[in-house]
Amino acid sequence: MDFIEEFRSEVPLTQHYVYLNHAAISPTPLSVYLEVNKYLISVMTKGTIAVNEHEADDFYHIREKIGKLVNAKSEEISLIPNTSYGINVIAHGLDFKQGENVVTDNVEFPATVYPFLKLVKNKKIELRIAKVSPEKIEDEILSRVDKNTKLISLSHVSFSTGVKVDISRIVKEAKQVGAYVLLDIIQSAGATEVDLKKFDVDFAVAGGYKWLMSPQGSGFMYVKEGLLEDPPFYGWKSASNFLEFNPEKFDLEKGPRRFEIGTLDVASNLGLAKSCEIIYQHRDEIFGRIQYLSNYVIKIANERGLEVITPENKKAGIVVIKIKNPRKASEYLLRKKIIVSPRGEGIRISTHFYNTLEEIESAIDNIIYYLRES
Repeated sequence: MDFIEEFRSEVPLTQHYVYLNHAAISPTPLSVYLEVNKYLISVMTKGTIAVNEHEADDFYHIREKIGKLVNAKSEEISLIPNTSYGINVIAHGLDFKQGENVVTDNVEFPATVYPFLKLVKNKKIELRIAKVSPEKIEDEILSRVDKNTKLISLSHVSFSTGVKVDISRIVKEAKQVGAYVLLDIIQSAGATEVDLKKFDVDFAVAGGYKWLMSPQGSGFMYVKEGLLEDPPFYGWKSASNFLEFNPEKFDLEKGPRRFEIGTLDVASNLGLAKSCEIIYQHRDEIFGRIQYLSNYVIKIANERGLEVITPENKKAGIVVIKIKNPRKASEYLLRKKIIVSPRGEGIRISTHFYNTLEEIESAIDNIIYYLRES
């Protein structure tokens, strides 16, 4: 039994559903569940002893496994409960001046945009939302960038079109005007290569429950070394002396824990670390397989006469097929035990590496049946 076949056996959901919805939430594989459960059992039987054992190295055993997958130093990886929290840390951590602007685009997930509305209200910055198309997204984002741009906030892979952005081009243009780049990698980490050193972005955020196949409540934030040394929010865990429990003495933590203001979801983040370890060990096979499967979705859709929104040469694991009434279509597919999401102008199919060609064919065939019946 090869790795992919063996891993598929760790996902019991495959016995009951054709699951093509990893861009929404991934099912928890057995190995990740066991890692989470092992910690919970240890707390059940050992209490604070178990908790203190895991926290003894300041969770660097977790940070290291995440950092390896995205090519970042452990010291640059902070643990966060979700993407939205991380984006808010960056939004409120940067020293915005009146008249500066943030550039984003109109196909972003709201989490990448909404935090800056507070800055528009309170600091009088300008929020520029570029109107973009899949083919020209880089040109259209960069057309809104100027000398007053403080930050470009965007997704590596679009949740609604599946487009994978040329980050190197965005970063190059940003540097020319002195702007930072914040990258939402929740739709790329675990699905395609994410090399934060190579990308040279300043900030990156991701929840762990999509392509990283970890529990909700897990996530991480990358802050390039030397940036945001004084975080926007303080909590008891932000103190280097937090174990003194002294409200009259506060020494700011210099490492990644400075952003972790309180108690973490240790169990979920141990699951994330386990998933990152598995994906890192098999990364070439996993990323290659995901690319192969998403290519196959496009091939079969085209052969059946369906319109594909996602460009074949600019994608990771998401393919969006244009269709009228995508919500009704996804409900029809659910009745057939095929799980997808209605997003943007169509049906979003997001295949992980353990999916099969037969599952893709079944999904496309049932979309055709739906169109005929409707």
